[in-house]
Amino acid sequence: MFLRIQIRPQDQDALRFLWRNNPTEPVKTYVMTSLIFGAKCSPFVAQFIKNKNARRYESSSPAAVSAICDSHYADDYIQSLPDEAAAIDMVKEVTEIHRAGGFEIRNWTSNSLSVVNSVPKETLGAAAVKFKIDQQLEGERTLGLIWFPATDELGFDVSFKRIPDDVIQGTRRPTKRLMLRVVMSVFDVFGFLSPFTIQGRIMLQDTWRLNIGWDDFLPDVIHKKWCRWLDLLKVVGTIRLPRWYAASRDGAAGVSEMEHQPVGGVAGRPPLSPATRCYDSITGDGATRATKPQASVAGDSSYNNLQLHLFSDASLQAMSAVAYLRWNNKGKILMAFVASKARAAPLKATTVPRLELQAAVLAARLADAVGRELKLPIARRYFWCDSSTVLHWLNNNTRSYKTFEANRLGEIDDLTNLADWRYVPTALNVADIATRDAFKHDSLLKEWLNGPSFLYDDESRWPLNILEPENKETFKECINVVLNLPAEQPVPDPERFSSWLRYLRSAVAVLKFINICRGIRGDECALMERAELLVLRQAQAESFGGDIATLRAGKCLPRESRLLTLSPYLDDDGVLRVGGRIDAALDVPLETRRPVILDGKHPTARLLVKHYHIKAAHGNQEAVVNDVKQRYWVIRLRPTVKNVVSRCMFCRLRKAKPEPPRMGDLPAARVAHHQRPFTHCGVDLFGPMEVVVGRRREKRYGVLFTCLTVRAIHIELVHSLTTDSMIMALRRMASRRGWPRHIYSDNGTNLRGSDTELKRAVEDIDDEALKAEAVNNGAHWSFIPPASPHWGGAWERLIRSVKTSLRVILKERAPRDEVLATLLAEVEGMVNGRPLTHVSVEPGSSEALTPNHFLLGSSAVLPTLGSFDDSDLFLRKQWRKAQRLADMYWRRWVREYLPQLLPRSKWQRERRGLRVGDLVLVADPAAPRNGWPRGLVQRVTPGRDGRVRLVEVRTAGGVLRRSAQRVAPVPMGDEC
Repeated sequence: MFLRIQIRPQDQDALRFLWRNNPTEPVKTYVMTSLIFGAKCSPFVAQFIKNKNARRYESSSPAAVSAICDSHYADDYIQSLPDEAAAIDMVKEVTEIHRAGGFEIRNWTSNSLSVVNSVPKETLGAAAVKFKIDQQLEGERTLGLIWFPATDELGFDVSFKRIPDDVIQGTRRPTKRLMLRVVMSVFDVFGFLSPFTIQGRIMLQDTWRLNIGWDDFLPDVIHKKWCRWLDLLKVVGTIRLPRWYAASRDGAAGVSEMEHQPVGGVAGRPPLSPATRCYDSITGDGATRATKPQASVAGDSSYNNLQLHLFSDASLQAMSAVAYLRWNNKGKILMAFVASKARAAPLKATTVPRLELQAAVLAARLADAVGRELKLPIARRYFWCDSSTVLHWLNNNTRSYKTFEANRLGEIDDLTNLADWRYVPTALNVADIATRDAFKHDSLLKEWLNGPSFLYDDESRWPLNILEPENKETFKECINVVLNLPAEQPVPDPERFSSWLRYLRSAVAVLKFINICRGIRGDECALMERAELLVLRQAQAESFGGDIATLRAGKCLPRESRLLTLSPYLDDDGVLRVGGRIDAALDVPLETRRPVILDGKHPTARLLVKHYHIKAAHGNQEAVVNDVKQRYWVIRLRPTVKNVVSRCMFCRLRKAKPEPPRMGDLPAARVAHHQRPFTHCGVDLFGPMEVVVGRRREKRYGVLFTCLTVRAIHIELVHSLTTDSMIMALRRMASRRGWPRHIYSDNGTNLRGSDTELKRAVEDIDDEALKAEAVNNGAHWSFIPPASPHWGGAWERLIRSVKTSLRVILKERAPRDEVLATLLAEVEGMVNGRPLTHVSVEPGSSEALTPNHFLLGSSAVLPTLGSFDDSDLFLRKQWRKAQRLADMYWRRWVREYLPQLLPRSKWQRERRGLRVGDLVLVADPAAPRNGWPRGLVQRVTPGRDGRVRLVEVRTAGGVLRRSAQRVAPVPMGDEC
């Protein structure tokens, strides 16, 4: 198509390029005289020229011009026509108009033999030629679907040519990259398969939550879902849908029925389904199609009382909207699937009402798109939603909403009428099918493609709208009801408040409003006292209503009364007080001698206790008890104070401390016996150390490699902390000790040391470069979590031993390079000569096992051959002798050293594991407690024993990755 459009000479320089056939020729300058593939302007210019050529014939062929301008998708054209004669005329007119513009029309296909016979054979497609011979027609690709003209049905292409068969068959576990390729290969532009395709997107989203790499294989939990998804994929390939709306299934009987449908491509599935494939590429390859039917379809008498029904729903995994047409044809209710949209829920946690609102926006946008493209007269639109919250949001114009809700409610208000929104129970909401991560294919074939069953009934049987009252009478009847209410004035509900003073101020506001209405000016202090009396009387009436009624009647309290020992009475203000025995103490205030009685379980009493707790600066509970008793007698006061303090968020944050899980089992690297030393090693840095070079002083750093199995060390001296220096130190160590299989080190800017100067020095080290160097030599490099030095205790403890030895040996403050290298070698020998097992003082006992036994053959020098029992030690074959010595040391290591690792030295108790959603404090020993970041646990990573040892915490400053020992849970609700 592009090459048929010429470019004006003055515009050809925009497509200028340089060329020569070989390097010896001079460079020549060329310009393109026609549109080319790859230029951003080519699609627009091609469509503009196509339409400009067609508009020259608006007066003579308006229908053909409309088809060319409105029914083309790029160079593809699809259209449904009323009868065969109209289709034949349309083919001729469209062909002539394009020929006048220099475009050749090819690859015509139709579901009518008469139309196919009217088209020149050389312009027919291969499938149409076969149809002409044996009256059969294979499937044709149409806007991502497969059209079967012989039966006028649509199918789906699930043949993946570039994907291995074993992946599609489910016999091979795919990677994340391969799974993405398969999921995105299912092209479903109209949403017929939304319940199926949304599952693939949810699985992809799960891989992002698990931080799976592109070339990592799917874990078991996702692979099981993947296998179920592949089983559904096989079912999708067998689905056939009627192209024509009027060929819809009868929902009541579940039978596919063809209504009046001429073979020439009548009243198609506008704008979603073709009837006649009309026009191919202008250059002679491909296919040009259209998506809109002729206006004559709009007058089809078979669509009586046409209604558009849209359903929306959302879950924590996805949100969806689906549209159906409903009409009456000769007294029979018919329905047809139009389109649907489904979106995966965002990774950021969002409330379900907000997701439901977003699904309602999808439904409004879908209705607007269908209304603009569909050339059928829609009498009424219905929007069905099962979220009462969204429906009340839509109908509430008296309050202002937050930005998120306000923007979406405004868009819904612009695109829809509020009267069109109705409530549907969740069980009847067909959009719910496309919000699940699993469904049965029966629901796809029955409910999803045919529509909900209740729409096939009369409108009187549809679900009632919860926003409309059932009684729709126009008159209102006034009924006077006389209630025997107490003479108390109403006060606010104490459960709605978290502060005693705020509760009193709210009651004061009510009293002030009453006084203003009565024209009375009241004193603020008097109103506070009056409000306190009101709330106390209300609390006592709710807690001791029967006892108060007994006292007012002048009777004695029953024996089962909780107030019997307090001798209660009602004062002049109607407040229940203690009638105690200390009235003789005249210097004591009346509130202390006759305190107000309150029930510790009542919310008012709890607010009062919390007020005194805060006044005591969240201090001693006994001080709170003493302060409250000066004015109030609270039943079960101490338990009430204890319960209130346990629920105080400030106290929870102040007292929160990390609860490490039980000490885990040793990793395989610590017990990997009968392997070469330094097969598993940890790396750490120490320093800086000053040396004298000429007349100046320079800094040197030590790189400590620790064998995690035999606890041997290897020290390398580096002149600077750069990536290249670290790589060279690693290669020097590997040249002497062999390349490790697994390397562990601290986290941070990599190899973070404890000294401030060392922290600044390691900022330029590239983590990825070190990993790449290790991988190139068959080693894997792992980093422990941030701020978790106990994860690297195996090498942190030896850093301390090396520093202790250096302080003993290093006499000069700044030795020369050669002296420092010698000292580090001596320190290495000293540390490697330390005993790993118990040192016996008994005569004749064997020497204690040391790391040097595995490196040198003895604790400090070459092995001394004595009167060993094993004859292999005196053979001439030295390699067998060395092997035998190593075996003996490893047997002693297993027998003497390994049992010492059995007991857990700390963290022996079982703790409640951290869970997603827990409120925690990220402990930082270097910062004060009030400076610890607060956040919510976003993700947990259990260890091999199932206990959570690593968490991700979402804080105001971002997501922090910490070990469980550095996270302090804050108890919430009933956990305290």
